[in-house]
Amino acid sequence: MASPTITKVSLDVPALGKATGLCFDGQTCQYYGVPYATVPGRFRRPQPAPKPWTGNKWDGTKLGAMCPQPPRDYQYIPNPERPWVENAPISSTECPNLHISVPAPPAEVAGKPLYPVMVFVHGGAFVYGAGSAAIYDGRRLAQISQEQSMPTIIVTISYRVGVYGFLASKEIKEYNRQFGESGVGNYGIWDQIEALRWIQDHIQAFGGDPSRVTFFGQSAGGVSANIHMLRGEKLFSSAIIQSGLLPVCGVLSEEQYQIIYDKLLAVLEIPTALAPEQRLQRLIEMDESKVDLALMSVGVIPVLTLSPCDDHCLLPQAMPTYSSYSTFEAPSWCPRLMIGDVAHETLIWNKSFRSLDAGELISRIKLFLKDDVKAQKLMDLYQITPDMDRNKTFYKIGKFTTDGLFLAVHWAALRANPKMYAYRFDVPSPFETDFQAQAHHSLDNVFVWGLLKESLPPNQQRISEKMSESWLRFANGQEPWDRFDKNKEFMVFGPDDYGMRSISDDAKRGYAIWEEIEREGLMQDFGELADELCMRHSEVCDPNVPPKELVTDDFVTLGISTGNQLGGLRMDF
Repeated sequence: MASPTITKVSLDVPALGKATGLCFDGQTCQYYGVPYATVPGRFRRPQPAPKPWTGNKWDGTKLGAMCPQPPRDYQYIPNPERPWVENAPISSTECPNLHISVPAPPAEVAGKPLYPVMVFVHGGAFVYGAGSAAIYDGRRLAQISQEQSMPTIIVTISYRVGVYGFLASKEIKEYNRQFGESGVGNYGIWDQIEALRWIQDHIQAFGGDPSRVTFFGQSAGGVSANIHMLRGEKLFSSAIIQSGLLPVCGVLSEEQYQIIYDKLLAVLEIPTALAPEQRLQRLIEMDESKVDLALMSVGVIPVLTLSPCDDHCLLPQAMPTYSSYSTFEAPSWCPRLMIGDVAHETLIWNKSFRSLDAGELISRIKLFLKDDVKAQKLMDLYQITPDMDRNKTFYKIGKFTTDGLFLAVHWAALRANPKMYAYRFDVPSPFETDFQAQAHHSLDNVFVWGLLKESLPPNQQRISEKMSESWLRFANGQEPWDRFDKNKEFMVFGPDDYGMRSISDDAKRGYAIWEEIEREGLMQDFGELADELCMRHSEVCDPNVPPKELVTDDFVTLGISTGNQLGGLRMDF
């Protein structure tokens, strides 16, 4: 994309003050880092941002802070260039902010009909990512909306992740109670709630219609959408769930989080002789970089995952399980839903399972399920046998876990609620990474946001154009394609084109297998086993499994990678 001509603009926001932003080529305008909440301290629930802004103004020309997070050992999507802004600062208390992209300058918005709003919550397993990340810059998607005569405001949310957003323990729960705050953990989700409330209160000043808000989230963002629907507070009117219903990152109990908490304190060498409240205070005062590295030791695998805590406060009812989605329904206030997934979702966790040979895989399945009949049934359905070579074993685990965590659960939900719009994403990555030629987790973001479209081959550029248009059509109350209940078809993107496909056309994906798993009452076992092979929660939450020794040579801060090194293993259909 050519370098834009950038000017400053200002906008009056009632009750808050004047916001300064950037306007690109006299068209799309952006307001960065707008605070929606304050964080009174580590492990505290957010409070609404004060009104008005300090000095009755906000400088929206600088990226808002991102939450501190551990480094990771891969990067499978290039970062789009954004030379007009410096990198986002890092702060666990300043990160509750949002970035707003408006498809026209203030003078053209004033007095016009209000635009629909798309609010994006990023993924990252509740440990990584930020709404300020370049790949989620809403300028291009807002521009496309104007070009398509569907002007739409794009908002991205930053929220607390990792330890700062999700750690829980009885000590933290008691600490919260002292401030009149119920529940424990889930602070990142409470951040999102404050962001959605802020949007309801203030987006109209930017030209947005608070009654037409589409929540769209990918991976942990999809989990978040599911949680907000279950909470029941009407903060959006439609939702797009990309790669993840609620169980996909796991759901941990307070007791399981207690074990993680205790391990974290042990790694940080906080003395056990101290009183519980003193130990917590040490953790509260601990330098952020030390806390992040300690989480890497506790997390067992290189790609860390934290989970919502089932504290019976965020949701009064128990959180859904893998087997719950056979009765999935949309809330009455959010009837329009889109749901989809990608072909090789769990490739991002390949380091958790790529060393297993066939014998080790079979042993692990039987040991985890503790039921040879169940284990054999699942292995028979996926043709897992002792004579598989290493490459076939790798492929089988990838397919098994992708289905168990994503595709089978989505299929159960779609059968229960066929009024959804459904899609599959099979486009192979064109980028020169170790995931090249694979339709991997998060790659669909590249195609929706359009920022890297010019770096794609021509056929993939057409797919990107179609995906951007479809997401915008959905947000504008139009049909992106036929709803599933019309002809029992869904949209398939890729590998080289896109089009509607029936179940019989797409049978090799595994629908019959998933339905048999559901009939046999094995959906919960299926999902939990897939979780174990990828995220290894049983080890993370086992007090007898010590934290691992941390080796950081292969990690570069904030997700810049030295490579994932698949070592010749392939994920082929």
